[in-house]
Amino acid sequence: MSYEITDHVPGLTDAQVADLIEEAEAGYDLTDREAAPNPHFQRVQLVPEDLLDAIDERAAKDGQSPDAVVREALSNYLDTA
Repeated sequence: MSYEITDHVPGLTDAQVADLIEEAEAGYDLTDREAAPNPHFQRVQLVPEDLLDAIDERAAKDGQSPDAVVREALSNYLDTA
């Protein structure tokens, strides 16, 4: 895939593009912006769907993270295999 670099944006005048460039280059104050979860970064699902609730319940019961529960369960399994 190749991309063409252009100074023209369809639907915008050259003056509008220049204004947007000037605004972007001036920077944005993000100090008051609330953090939002990235919609493209979801929980990595390395375990079957039907085990997710059980892992979350066990994590809450043990006061651990779901990652720690999975890590411990896998470690215990590998120790007995």
